Amino acid sequence: MNVATPLAPIVCAIDDVYVEPLRTLMRSIAVAHGPDVDELRLVVLDQGLAPENTASILRDAESLGLLVEIRSIPDADPDLPIGAWYSRAIYARMTIPDVIEDEPRVLYMDVDTLVLGDLRPLLVRDLGGHPIGAARDPISPLIGHGPGMPGWKALGLPEGRAYFNSGVMLLDLARIRGSRLFERAREFLAEHPDKVHFYDQDALNYAADGDWHRIESRWNTFAMSPRGPEYVHPAEHVNPLAGLIEDEKSAAVIHFAGRKKPWQDNYPASELRDLYRHFQLSAWDAIRT
Repeated sequence: MNVATPLAPIVCAIDDVYVEPLRTLMRSIAVAHGPDVDELRLVVLDQGLAPENTASILRDAESLGLLVEIRSIPDADPDLPIGAWYSRAIYARMTIPDVIEDEPRVLYMDVDTLVLGDLRPLLVRDLGGHPIGAARDPISPLIGHGPGMPGWKALGLPEGRAYFNSGVMLLDLARIRGSRLFERAREFLAEHPDKVHFYDQDALNYAADGDWHRIESRWNTFAMSPRGPEYVHPAEHVNPLAGLIEDEKSAAVIHFAGRKKPWQDNYPASELRDLYRHFQLSAWDAIRT
């Protein structure tokens, strides 16, 4: 690891609904880094947390030895679109360049993730001049191949251009501000709500226009094995499902993307569900002790 490069802080954004997943993620970070967890910093973007939830997060942080800071963020723009399976909470990550002005780079992580490996090599990763570092989306790896960016033809986008997942992103904040990347993403969403499927993720891919650094899938490995034999993978010809399931064995970050979440009763019984719930229970144990 390049010790001369400071570690970028990790950033998550939550409201009261996602407090428990955040606590579970924090526990996994602590376990993955052991006695070195005090080298890491976590910034939690607060979308109106109840005082008791803020207190529980900070108690967990102290118990785990993880430095946590909570920052309030403004409400999402009411003009941005939402759907049946999404709320405006998905736009919290879009505030990062505005509310984190004191850091050159951050690692954004969705809270439906588990950390299983040392994040420090990623936290010092050179982005080669690109504003975003991200992994290719397993479900929509290329424009025109998967559910992402359904309006690509009407928008004049090239078929086959790589498409990233926004659940784990290393962000060069100065470059993002200089290019107005996030502002342009919001403008795109307001103008073309009928041409997107994943809302903010589609918008960020549109605004980035291919200007992003591809990181390895181990930093954002989708939990594919719990989807079961009935699952039909839309990008099988590009990203074979068998390979995606094999990736789970070497994952540094497991991402439970999709509508079903491992803390819900309807999540399929599987090894990854059991792994998640182990950390979930450990998070509660940390509070009780």
